[in-house]
Order: sequence, then C-alpha cells, then structure tokens
Amino acid sequence: MSEILFDKLYHELDIVIKEFAKKKITVAFSGGIDSALVAFISKKYVDVELIAVGTSNSYDLKAAKSASKLIGMKLKTIEIQPSEMIAEAKEMQKQLNLTNIEVEFMLPFWIAAKNASNSVLMCGQGADELFGGYARFRKEGAKKNLKKEVQDLVKRLPNRENKITEIFGLELACPYLAENVIEVAEKFSEKERVGQIGKEVLRKLAIKFSLPEEIAYRKKKAAQYGSGSQKAIKKIIKHKVALNIKFDNEKTAQAILKATEPENKGWVETTLHQNYIKATIQADTLGSLREAAEDYMACISIAEKIAKKT
Repeated sequence: MSEILFDKLYHELDIVIKEFAKKKITVAFSGGIDSALVAFISKKYVDVELIAVGTSNSYDLKAAKSASKLIGMKLKTIEIQPSEMIAEAKEMQKQLNLTNIEVEFMLPFWIAAKNASNSVLMCGQGADELFGGYARFRKEGAKKNLKKEVQDLVKRLPNRENKITEIFGLELACPYLAENVIEVAEKFSEKERVGQIGKEVLRKLAIKFSLPEEIAYRKKKAAQYGSGSQKAIKKIIKHKVALNIKFDNEKTAQAILKATEPENKGWVETTLHQNYIKATIQADTLGSLREAAEDYMACISIAEKIAKKT
C-alpha cells in the first residue's frame, strides 16, 4: 500500500474535521476505531465532548471508557435502562420513518443527539461502507461493491442522521463521507480496504498517526448490539404474528404496500413478493398485538378499495 496515499487520506480527513472544528464538537463515541479516530483528530483543534450511550455493562460503554482513557479525553456516559430505551425508541419512531432494524441501530445516535452539549454532532458513520468493515465483505466468494454501499448510505442520511440532528438543533458531521475523503479512499482497492479483518486501510492509517493499537484493532460490534438497544427492544416485544396477504396482481399489491407503509413503518415489517404482501406485526402484549393487527388490516382494506377505483 502506498505511503503517499495514506498521507493524502489523513490530510483530507484532517481538513474536513478542522472545518467542522470552528465550533465545539460532540462525538457519538462507541470506543471503536471509527469514532475514536475522528475524536482523536478533532481534539487538536477544539474542545471535544465524547458521549457514549448504552445499557448497564453494555459492550459500548466499557469500550468507550477504555478508549477515552487511552486517548486522554473526557467521556460523558449515558447509561440508560431498558425501559427508557423503549420509551426513546417510541419517541423517535413518532418523528422518523424507520424499519425495526433501523430503530435498533439508530437509537444510540438519537440519545447521543438528545444529550449533546455542543452544536456539532460528529460520528463515524460511513467507515464500514467506505473501508469494508462488515463481516459479509469477508465471506468467501462475497460480491463487494463498496462504492454502491457508500452511495446508498449517503441517500439514507437525510431521513435518518440528518433528520435526528435537525430535531435537536444540531449540525451533523460525517467526516468519512466527505467527497474528498471518499475520493482518496477509493484509490485503494476494495481488497486492500477490506483486508483480512475489515477496514484494514483505516486501521493502518490510525496506527500510522498514533491512535493506540488497542483501539485500532478493537473488534467491531454493531450499534444495536454494543449499546444494548436491540436486547432492550426485543425483551419487551414478546409477541408477533406473520401475515401473507394475496392481491389480484402485483401492481395492486405494490400500490397498497406504498400506501400503508408510512402509517405502519417501524413496528410492522412489510415486504412484497409478486402479488403478496408479507407483514410481521410485533407487540409487547397479546392485546396490543390484536389491536395492531386489526389496525393494519383496516389500513389494508381502505388502501385496497382506493387501489381498485384507480
């Protein structure tokens, strides 16, 4: 790998972070390489608040405490009870249109934004896509297209990270998704970026510029696992029902799916397969499950009547 490219990549990352550092920064901090590297660079220019979110004894809180000590930065921890996680998830879902999975992994970011003291919220979003961090990229015979992964993520930001920061009056900073950073990173091959353990280029970059190896090679855990948000949500959602609803044709099914998704997204998971809508409804009690199923079927019925008239 070219040392010149490493220097260029660091230089571009540094420029982006320095630009954001005209204001005080809060970093959504999990203790992993993605957030640790941007925090480590940021502290050269401005006061930085590190904020970590998780349930008691969660992986992310432990990793964040360890990492903050290693880089000599103060850490603000938000230790949240599972019941509070659920309350926050419901509040977030009132304002955002997310799938169940998105609720689980965006929840720590939502709580970090809600508790941030500074006007800029910086995160490590995009590092896994740009540098091939996900385990699926390392499976034998895996088809990788990191460019598309990055492009797809950028398209999702306005309805997730951007919207969350706007709700709390913050400015979003995603240094790994800056155009110049992406351009230089993509000069490394996909094979180089992924490597044997994922994000190999990013890990070598971090060590080259003095981030401790313990952080640079820390094992990755997705936000929903590391923070404990998924466990908290799954614990309360005890009941579910799966429906397979047949329609006259695929066009009708597609129209009904599109019409009902905004009302049900988050707690009702839906997919389309030819002229069938497959729906999974979840709730914490059987009574709530029945009500949710009845509400969903009422929405389906109304949407079907409208679809048949058009």
